[in-house]
Amino acid sequence: MIPTRRLLLLGTIALAVILAGQGAAWSVNVAWLIVAAVVLAGIVDGVLASLRIRTIDLRRDVPARLFVDQPLPVQWKFENRGIDEITLELRDGLPESGTADPDRLTVRLPGRSRVTANYRVNVTKRGLLAFADATGRIAGPLGLCCRQFRIPARASVRSLPHLGNRRAAELAASTALVRQGGSHRYRWRGAGTVFESLRDYSPEDDIRWLDWKATARRQTPITRNYEVERHQNLMLMVDGSRMMTTYCGSRTKFDTVLEAAVLLTRAALDQADAVGLMLFSDRVDAYLPPRRDRAQNTRVMETLYAQYPRLVEPDFETVLTMVSRRIRRRSLVVLFTDVTVTEAARRMLAYVQMLNRRHVCLVVTIADESLQSQELVEPRTADELYQVGVASQLMLERAELLERLRRSGAEIVDTPADQIAVRTIERYLELKRKLRM
Repeated sequence: MIPTRRLLLLGTIALAVILAGQGAAWSVNVAWLIVAAVVLAGIVDGVLASLRIRTIDLRRDVPARLFVDQPLPVQWKFENRGIDEITLELRDGLPESGTADPDRLTVRLPGRSRVTANYRVNVTKRGLLAFADATGRIAGPLGLCCRQFRIPARASVRSLPHLGNRRAAELAASTALVRQGGSHRYRWRGAGTVFESLRDYSPEDDIRWLDWKATARRQTPITRNYEVERHQNLMLMVDGSRMMTTYCGSRTKFDTVLEAAVLLTRAALDQADAVGLMLFSDRVDAYLPPRRDRAQNTRVMETLYAQYPRLVEPDFETVLTMVSRRIRRRSLVVLFTDVTVTEAARRMLAYVQMLNRRHVCLVVTIADESLQSQELVEPRTADELYQVGVASQLMLERAELLERLRRSGAEIVDTPADQIAVRTIERYLELKRKLRM
């Protein structure tokens, strides 16, 4: 039982009596009687509060899934089966990294009633999280004591990454593609291999596109429209090694490429391409073979949402060799990695060259904006001069490595973290249009 402020105020009456009687024996005796009465009333009130607990039912309804940095409502349902009005104060057991707004609920439950109350929960960590038991507090009818009790309400919930660049990625795809009338898939007219329609010839068209039979019938030049071939392979390789643990803004590089991988999966499935996934570090942590059904998007999310990078060196030899052996059909291999650690990146270069013999390799990296800004600082002290020199050297090594990757035949996307999803999708669609896949 927990005393309320009202009980403490009543207890001060005894002190006032002693002060009024100037410490006389009668005043002390009266004060003790008052204290005894207040304590007895508090005990009775606490017992009545305990009985009230049995007349209420509480249940929490949590969202099917949470999203990082996206507040979502959590609802509590209360039922008072008794006839007396009850005031209940509740504090929920939040999942790890979770915050509540407000942090506690105060609910008045009339007799024979059902009431709902909501708060918003926000989490900053993804993965499989769990709500703990809640804590409730009910005041007695006299308001002298509260009874605190535990509410069994443990529940697991998935926390998925917040796709903050989803709309930008969709806009990038929609500006590059022309939607078919009445269809939910896109068709890109242009230099494809699948016949789409006929139209009047224009001077900008290739002479090889002329349809001579249609031209003879219409007595005017007619050219063919082609659309980009579907049912191609796209293999996503996500680096989960120590190189991806560094932060770019408020998120790690791994969180940034995770979002880009999920958004790229959506764009590729919209194009009816088969998408596969490999998460690797010093070993293959997860593997999904290429599939083109819509459920593959869910599989990719389910595979990645609870994964975190590990403090190990990446084993490019094992993973790139594995992709080369398992994926026989020519595919676009998108490698999300980092080239800041030049020793590991140089090891990657040899195996990317080997992979380019059969596949098209797209290396996606996050531009190191901190190094770029440090390189431009005007040094005023010896320490600043040393920092600028180191930043310039690292930037030079990084640029040389990316240039060697380009010369080996690999495609490169090197962009700031907030643009990586959009730029990767645009490059993927460009490669399809140019028939590189």
